Parts: sequence; structure tokens; C-alpha cells
Amino acid sequence: MINQRTSTPAQAGTHAANMEQTFKDASPGSLLGESVARLDGARFVSGRVDYSADLIPRDALHLAILRSAHACARIVSIDLSDALAMPGVVAGLTGEDAARFSDAMPPAMDLPAKGARGPLQSRCLALGEATYFGQPVAALVATSVHDAQAALAKIRIDYEVHTPTASARDALRDGAPIVQPGWDTNLLVHDRIRSGDADAAFARAAHIARGELTIGSSTSAPIETLCYVAEWDTRGERYALTGTFQNPHTSRWLIAAALRVKESQVRVIAPRIGGTFGLKMAGHPEEVLVALFSRLTKRPVAWIEERRETLLAGARSQHHSFEIAADENGRLIGWRDRILVDVGIIGAGHSWAMALVTPAVFPTVYTIEHCDVECSLAMTNQPPWQAIRGYGKEIGNLVLERAIDLLAQQTGMDPIELRRRNLVAREALPRLLPSGLNVDSGDYPGGLEQLLTMFDYPRWQARARAARDSECRIGIGVAFELTPEGGARPGNFPNGYETSTVRMMPSGDVQVLTGVTSPGSGSDTGIAQMVAGELGLRADQVSIIEGDTDVTPLGTGNASSRALMYGGTAAYLAARELRDRLAQCAANMLGGKADDIVLRDGHARRQSNGAQIAVAELALGAHLRPFTVAAGVTPPLEVTRSFAPKNVRVEPDAQGRIATYPTFSYSVHAVALELDMATGNSTLLDYAVVHDCGAMVNPALVEAQLRGAIVMGIGVALWELIRMDEQNRMITDRFKSYLLPRANDLPPIRVGHRVTLNPFHPLGMKGAGESGLGGALAAVSNAVANALGDDACLAHVPATPARVIASLQERFA
Repeated sequence: MINQRTSTPAQAGTHAANMEQTFKDASPGSLLGESVARLDGARFVSGRVDYSADLIPRDALHLAILRSAHACARIVSIDLSDALAMPGVVAGLTGEDAARFSDAMPPAMDLPAKGARGPLQSRCLALGEATYFGQPVAALVATSVHDAQAALAKIRIDYEVHTPTASARDALRDGAPIVQPGWDTNLLVHDRIRSGDADAAFARAAHIARGELTIGSSTSAPIETLCYVAEWDTRGERYALTGTFQNPHTSRWLIAAALRVKESQVRVIAPRIGGTFGLKMAGHPEEVLVALFSRLTKRPVAWIEERRETLLAGARSQHHSFEIAADENGRLIGWRDRILVDVGIIGAGHSWAMALVTPAVFPTVYTIEHCDVECSLAMTNQPPWQAIRGYGKEIGNLVLERAIDLLAQQTGMDPIELRRRNLVAREALPRLLPSGLNVDSGDYPGGLEQLLTMFDYPRWQARARAARDSECRIGIGVAFELTPEGGARPGNFPNGYETSTVRMMPSGDVQVLTGVTSPGSGSDTGIAQMVAGELGLRADQVSIIEGDTDVTPLGTGNASSRALMYGGTAAYLAARELRDRLAQCAANMLGGKADDIVLRDGHARRQSNGAQIAVAELALGAHLRPFTVAAGVTPPLEVTRSFAPKNVRVEPDAQGRIATYPTFSYSVHAVALELDMATGNSTLLDYAVVHDCGAMVNPALVEAQLRGAIVMGIGVALWELIRMDEQNRMITDRFKSYLLPRANDLPPIRVGHRVTLNPFHPLGMKGAGESGLGGALAAVSNAVANALGDDACLAHVPATPARVIASLQERFA
């Protein structure tokens, strides 16, 4: 089934009419497809929500961290004596001190077998060597954060400074210094993905376009920085940590291992989070550091990350050498790409794996039979990668879309027409990618045609031609994006499933306990309406409990758009089973059979005669008179279910490939911008997108996620870049130097929706948390290149004004 909808910003959340029909087996009172208002929305906008920093106890000590000023250095000595004598300072630790009480965190995901030759650099404080700029090397706690920070200047540290290995190319040269202590190589992993015979395809091609593209390092920069509060309970011999934990259960496992205690001795609580975008996934050394200090001082210990520390968390550094081949009719027949990735130092998190997702998406939404892609991940003296929205797939989409535009330019074909004749047909899905991933469903040609009805392509072409000889040129960019979601990679902890419990209490109140968490996206509202509709209730009658490892089922937390698609589905399945129990209770009281009972508007109603009883009355009766009201029902009114996706394959195919992503959202974007050739500045003029994530539980939430991702993609395309100096020390340590999009930098973003159901999901859902970023990144980059025309090539992303001017000067030098 295909549904189409288009909305403007003013219409967000109003386009859900008839959405119920897109869901499989929806109950009569289902809320699926409704743009239910966000739970506790008023509390958020009025500032009445407690975030991690609001929960710091008054008697807490405050942590300050001395970070390495060098990217590669041996730590000769550290002297804390003067710092410990400073006012308010209670305790301090060096790497050697910390090593007496703690170990390195284990990896949250199995490392590639060939690369795992030594220890990880995931200790809470560096031991013997500093391997990246900003690495924690010593720490103090004091009665105030100001005292702790002031005392850092009194720490005497002696380094033996070495020349850092600052790029992937340098790291893989013969004789390059080993950057990861204890390892014997700088190559983490080499992967090659092939299908067909790419050499033969290129030999017979009528057209070949080649290019180079370097993607700079960028970060997620959430509004709320990292914050952890730890308290050691001496009597109970347990740690309690509250903070910005995107993966509470994973963090508990890693922290317990590092602190040499049982997992049951660690409780992790994640309150409301002010954005994560991957940054707050498990594996940060500060998680261990606050807990260690709390046990040593027997006091609560808090740490709030400063913005310059947040901006150390980069990712996306890749270089691509690519070529694309077509026959005389413009049919794509070959794709090659050689990818070199700088993943920095390897920490406990699994962020390095983003680079392996980049080649896995090729050839995205296009029919290209013959592919040959190689990808090498190199370790350098850069800070460890941190997970970031897009998780590598955005780069794959960017590079292929740039290649298609280059081919269109070379052949003289219109970029729209070239895409149109090479899109995979709807009837050809499901479809295996060369990487082994199985794309579930989609209607790419339909999405393109829908976009063209929203975006006046001929008008923008005319304006671009008219401005071609002016100082301010018009550039038009179009791009598709394929977004694998719901990652279930073997060796990741935990993996491949989520669990939820739905509980109805004697009063009729409903709680959902789930292993997923909300990164601030409102996913808890979606879960509530998935459950409420099955039980005949309103969404605001359901409370969601998440982010507490003592209470919730073991789960991943927030990652890869799994909150509704996995955790919400588990809750939905549990609610359906609980609905059946309530129906039996109602039949016991009203007579008749359970299959004659419908739950709606807070009542259980017999369809045959209209007799009804309040759901709350049923709940109370089942608990007070279980032998009559709940006859035939297993008490209590509580159901736990797990959900694991079907479209995952862990047994290797003939090529040795597995399928770790079960769902594939897609989108198609069109953008017009003005490029000032004198200053290099880009100004966005128009933006339209068509998006398909299967059945939408809450269209308003989907659209909000999509718009946010698009804005992030625009920022990565034009402005956001982490820069280092010649000693590999970070320059972009604040928002005056790391530039984010502002509201007045953005045009209205017009959104259209399509719905192609996922045949492998019980509700037809796909993930919707990362869609939009890669499409925006590619479309805006294509628009800049289109404005430059033959005057310069787009060889670097982001296309900052300085880079645009440099490329023009290089061309005309």
C-alpha cells in the first residue's frame, strides 16, 4: 500500500488522516497513525523538567579533569601535591593511582579479529602515554567546580612529546609509528565489498566519471553536554550513577567491569536528556572516573562537561576516490570506491563501526550491478570517534550522489533524468545489496515524482541560467538517501532485540517498563499511544518508565532508531496480550465470549448487545476477585514481551556477508541556494523533501525528527568542521569557531510523506531517527557544486566559504 501526504511547517502533525489503514491488525480503538501531542510537553517548554545537572546533590564534590595538551606524548611524571593543597580540593588521581582501583572498560562491541592485538585506550585516566589531544591524564575533586578547575593549573606534569600521526594516510605508511600502545599495526580493519564484474563493466562503459571527496570531522553538539553524578553506598556496597546515559544497561556493564565489581553492584539512571545524536552512547571514561572518586571520598561526585570538551567528540573523517560508469543510454553499470578512514584512537565505544556502514549502503536506491568497494580504517592520534547521527550511512549517500551529478555533468544529461532511469523499481524490492543487507521496501520513482510536484525544478533552472554570469549564482541540488535502521550487529551489547513490560495496576493506571530510552525525541509518547490504543485508553493514561537499570528490562537504550521500532513494538505486543486478558475478564462479568469484547474509550464493550464496563473497574475486580472476574486469566495484569526483527541474517552468505540492518527508510531532497562567488558564502533559498519510513506511529514526531536531521545535514554540508593545528591540537573549541546552522540560515522546509509498508515488521514500520541527514548533506553539496559549475570542483565537505574561495583561486591560478 502506498499513501502520499505533503505538509508545510504550519501543517505539521495534521496529515495523519486515514493513517490507521496503513497498519496491520490495528485494533478498533488504535491510536496508531495519530499525531498525539507529546506527553509532558508543557513541562518541557516551561522548563519544569529535571535534567542530569538539576539532580546534583548539594553536598556533592565536583570533578575537574586535566586533559593532555599533546596528541602524542609519554607521561614522564605528574605531581599533584600543589593542587591538593589548594582551597576546597578533597582528592586527586593520576593514571597510576586510578589503575590501582580500576581497569580499562571492555569494548562495547567486538573488535575485528585481525585488529584486536592489544589493550584499548579506555582507562578513565591515561596510563604512561597520552595518545590524543584532550585525553584525561589527571583529575581532582573539590567542594566547588571553580575550586576544582582552579587547582588544575597547579598540577605539574612533564611530557616527552612525540610527533603525532595525524592522518589515516600517514598511519598506513611503511614504518609509521604505532599509535595504539600494545598493538602492532595502525590498520584496524580492511573490508572489500564486490558484486558482479566491475572491471569488465568499466572496460565496456560509454561514460566514466571520476572524483575525489574528503569529508572533514564534525560532531553532534547537543544542547546538553555530558553530565554524570555518582554515589557509592557504603552500607549496600553499590554504586548509583545518574546522568546522560544513552545506553544505561550497556554503561552499567562497562562500568562494573572497569571498577571490578558485580554488575548488580551498579545502578545506572538516565533522567531526561537534552539531545544526544549518538554522543551520549556508552564508553566515556568519565563514567568510571566519577564513580571511582565517589568510592574513594565516600561523597557524591558530579561532573558537567564543558563545551570545549564536548567538541572533542568528532567523527566522519573519510577520503573517497570513486568512479562511476554508464552505458550509452545512461544506465549505470559500474561503481568503484576506495575509502580511507581516520577513526582516531579506539575507545570502549563502537563508534569506529560507523565507517563500515558507509560502504554497506552502496549502491543505495540505484540499479548498479557491478560494484567494487574497498574500505580501510586507520588508527591515528586523533581523539576517539564518538557515535553521531547518520552513523556512516550519510557519507555513503553523499559520495554516490556526488558521483551521479558528476556523471550527469560529463554526459550532458539532466541530473533528475539520470536518476529517474536508474532507480530500483518498487516491484524489485525486497532486494539484496552487495554488502548482504536486504532492503525491505520502497517506491523511489514515486518519491521522485512527488518531490517534483513540490519543488519547482524548471523555475529554479531558469533562475540559475539567468544568474550564471553574476557574482551571486544559483545552485540546484537533488539527492536520494537510503537509511538502514535498527542495527543488530553480532558482538554488540546488548544485541538484536528489545523488551517491554506493560502493567495495569488495580486503579486501572498503566505503566510501561522498557529497555529503550528517549534521547529527547518524544519516543515515549509514541510508545504510550501504541499501548493505549490496544487497551482502549488515551495516551496520557499510560506512563513510560525507562532508563533505570534496577527497574527496566535489559535493553540497548537509544540507538539506530530502535525506540518505537523495537521497544515500542515489544510494548505493543505485550499490550495486545494484556488486551486479551482484559477481554476475558470483561466476558466473565458481562457474559458472552472474549472475542465479542472491544476495548475503546476507557470501556470494555460487548459488540453483540452494547453492554459495557469501565476498564478501571475490570482492573480492580481482577485484583480483588481474581477467582471470578479473572477466571481463565493468569494474574497479574502484567505482560512482558520481546521483539526481534526478522530481516536480519547472522549466518554468512556465499560472500561471507551478514545482514545487520532490518529496515530501510529513504528520502529524496531538492534544494536551491545562492552562492556568493566573492565571499564563498552559501544562502539557502528553497528546500523540499519526500520521506518514507513505512507506517508512522506518530506523524508529528516523524516530521520533527526529519526536520532536525535535515538541519544537521545542512550544517555538515556548509559549516561544521573540527579543525586541528599543526601539533594536532583542537582549534574549534567553542561555537564561535565550530559553526552550527542558525534559524535565520534556514529556508522553510517543505515535507512530503510516502508510506510503503515494511513486510518484515508486524506493523509495517521502519526507523525514522536518522533519515534526512544524508539526503540534506548530499543535496546541499550538489547545489554548491552546481553553482560552481566548471569554475571549481567540490573536493571537500563541508563547503565552507574559505574552502570555496580556495578552490576558485586554485582553478584560476
